[in-house]
Amino acid sequence: MRRPAFTPSGAPTRMAAFAAAAGAASGRSFDDFGALHAWSIESPDAFWSLVWDYFDVVGEPGEVAALPSVLPEARFFPDARLNIAASLLRSFPDRDGTGLPAVIETAESEDGIAVVRRLTLAALTERVASVAAALRADGVEPGDRVGLVMPVGVDALVVTLAALSVGAVVSSAAPEFGVPAILDRFGQLDPVVLVGATSYRWNGREHHRAEHLRELRAALPSVRTMYVVGDDEVPGARALSEVEAEYAGAGLDPLDLPFDHPAYVLFSSGTTGKPKCLVHRAGGVLLKHLTEQALHCDVRPGDRVCFYTTTGWMMWNWAISLLAGGATLVLQNGAPNYPTVDALFDVASLTQLTHLGVGARLLDSMRADDVDLSADRDLNDLRMVMVTGSPLSAATAQWLVDQLGPRVMPHPISGGTDLVGCFLVGDPSRPVWAGELPGPALGLDVDVADDDGAPMLDDTPGELICRNPFPTVPLGIWGDSDGTRLISTYFERFPGVWTHGDLTSKTEHGGFVIHGRSDATLNVAGVRIGTGEIYGALEQVSEVIDALAFAQSWDGDTRMVLLVVTADGGLTDEVSDRIRTTLRERGSPRHVPAVICAVSDLPRTMTGKLAEIAVADMVNGRPVRNRDALANPEVLDAIAVLPQLRV
Repeated sequence: MRRPAFTPSGAPTRMAAFAAAAGAASGRSFDDFGALHAWSIESPDAFWSLVWDYFDVVGEPGEVAALPSVLPEARFFPDARLNIAASLLRSFPDRDGTGLPAVIETAESEDGIAVVRRLTLAALTERVASVAAALRADGVEPGDRVGLVMPVGVDALVVTLAALSVGAVVSSAAPEFGVPAILDRFGQLDPVVLVGATSYRWNGREHHRAEHLRELRAALPSVRTMYVVGDDEVPGARALSEVEAEYAGAGLDPLDLPFDHPAYVLFSSGTTGKPKCLVHRAGGVLLKHLTEQALHCDVRPGDRVCFYTTTGWMMWNWAISLLAGGATLVLQNGAPNYPTVDALFDVASLTQLTHLGVGARLLDSMRADDVDLSADRDLNDLRMVMVTGSPLSAATAQWLVDQLGPRVMPHPISGGTDLVGCFLVGDPSRPVWAGELPGPALGLDVDVADDDGAPMLDDTPGELICRNPFPTVPLGIWGDSDGTRLISTYFERFPGVWTHGDLTSKTEHGGFVIHGRSDATLNVAGVRIGTGEIYGALEQVSEVIDALAFAQSWDGDTRMVLLVVTADGGLTDEVSDRIRTTLRERGSPRHVPAVICAVSDLPRTMTGKLAEIAVADMVNGRPVRNRDALANPEVLDAIAVLPQLRV
């Protein structure tokens, strides 16, 4: 009989304590997660009201927590007043009273990973207050946009919190983005403030970006104020350190705002057209993240948490919210695989992390390199490894458990920029089955639907959907004044139901398996095949270390093409035959590609996701949608000239 990869120890969890509080408030008994989840959907007013009270959110909630509504409308806390920065900077005795830092920044160094900054809550608040005072002096008003082009670190955190405190709307891009890609994003928002780093360190090298910042400033006429971090000068910009010194000693006075006041604008990955500027409400982000982090991930005051991210990925915004739960936020500045592929576990050892968040693809690389995660490291405090970015395979999940032992929970989560949070997530009181996402997030009626919108009753893949409103339904898409783009993106297929675009199936354990994007699925002889099904089967072929499948128009029809990266860079007839046999045996004859090509690399987005649609566009002669959003667009050119793909 198959056994779970992780079995909970039975130790008390925050989810269990919350369930007890919910039981006391409702007069019901919630002995298992299923009952608690059902109540969170059936009684949204009571559930979200309890979330506010249980986590002592700073602000006034008003009389009503949830009003009846139908997606895309989502009406929560209509009379509330709050400022997200006030909750992010609130005091916690378990952290602040003991002198523990609120934030730790680690970074690449010549000797590996080093701690470069530690700030107590008081020191962090002082910096935030001085920048907030500068923003007010520069005329920044509620609703104005502030754009950041910075690496992950304390400086980016300070500017973000300062902007939120004065009611500005924050949007950020990683410094490795090209100027055209940033302009595709910020150019839609008309930011009044631009803050940038003149250099950043990545893979052991210093990359200078002062010229990029000059180009951005010139191309964004709405920018009135510009601050920079770094040694290089940018005409018309002030050094952030000088700004802070000028306004040192200012008090923090967060502006009370409505629950739905916009806090962030996040961008779609950019591989399916011009980036969508998704506007997210401050109160919704705060409450949704509290449930995910404190309840589902069991983050407690005094814990030390690092979720590796860039400032261009939604996990940056997610990570910032960890401050609201009293955890110490650990920010890693630099490449996740430098100087070694398992460098993030050096961060975990150096800072005594209780929780580490990584991308599934990076863990796959660690497994392929056969690294020993525990060698010469102190990981005794580590309780959880959170994983997202792409599906966590069964093989890598089991490898992670074998490496770290039964006390460390592998925790795959899945959601997206669209909701700046999770649809699917687990909690430490339930077992984890390798290859599965444990279950739906509290407060969200998540399911898998067939082509008619009816729930799937077996493990057949279908569309991942959510039937009910939740606090991080986007306020809208910037520039989409009548909501048509928002509706066409998420609600056109099933009116009143969020369609997420993930091809997903349910499991006998109540979990979910994501097989890939439904808009990147393959249609072979009328049967839809998720690319994730292909990649999962190829884990059995040891020579294949990476793969990408797409459909190519061919002879009046379509054919499946499989690109593979192999350990030795080549592709023998024997390996090709084994790939075909494995796909046929673990899938079906329809899973066998018509063409298999060896390549040296595969194109990915800035967040590490395979750019399947970009490849299909290139090979099929269509314009490549938002090429600048790719981390390695030059790979497309190499694929385009493969002789096997010539029509």
